[in-house]
Amino acid sequence: MVGVKCDYPPFGFIDAGGKNAGIEIDVVKQLSMFAFGKDDAVQMECVVAANRIPFLTTNRIDLIVATLTYTADRAKTINFSDPYFAAAGRMLLPKNSTITDEKQLKNVAVPKGSVYVTWFQKCSPNTNMLQFEQTSEGLALLTQGRAEAFVHDDTLLIDLAAKNQSLKILGNGVAPGPWGIGIRLNDKATTDWVNAGLKQMQQDDMFLKELQKWVADKDAAQKFNTVIPRPNQNLTYPTTDQITC
Repeated sequence: MVGVKCDYPPFGFIDAGGKNAGIEIDVVKQLSMFAFGKDDAVQMECVVAANRIPFLTTNRIDLIVATLTYTADRAKTINFSDPYFAAAGRMLLPKNSTITDEKQLKNVAVPKGSVYVTWFQKCSPNTNMLQFEQTSEGLALLTQGRAEAFVHDDTLLIDLAAKNQSLKILGNGVAPGPWGIGIRLNDKATTDWVNAGLKQMQQDDMFLKELQKWVADKDAAQKFNTVIPRPNQNLTYPTTDQITC
């Protein structure tokens, strides 16, 4: 059983046919192919930021492939695979907003259990956080005026802004970091196997092909070329705390 996002296009979402779809879903399918010779041999369960690590540590799922940013604290609780993407937090705002910096926010919608909660606690402690689990809840907080901004990964916000012409993206790219697959702590055999699979995907330039397949905004897809593993391009995890102000 693999935990995946179901409300986070283009990485993990439920398509019009009611099926899991997106970049990370294709990664899971490829791992299934490596393990079992078919891409539908692995079951997937929807997770959110707040429950994905508890689901793994309590054996409800076996892997997390769900936009999981590496942090040193998380690495004390679970193993991380090699990184396969990197993102940073920005603000989704009404187009008429005059806010230009995250520290100006009085009320902000942030995903519960995310690195952005940690960032606001550390870097802007007077900002009131309205924490949510589902993307739709965070978007509602913004559009209803309860939050001045919705802070999340830039990868998600590009899709949301494209679908909501009254909104814009701004921000400094807070709490940037690479994503990895979450594996139970000290499970070296599974970690090594997952890393071998990711290395093969890198050699096949699969991550670029996935961006081209799933990201409709070609300018955005081009920008993300620099934050994926490619045959001659590696990602690495930070050696120090990336939650800086």
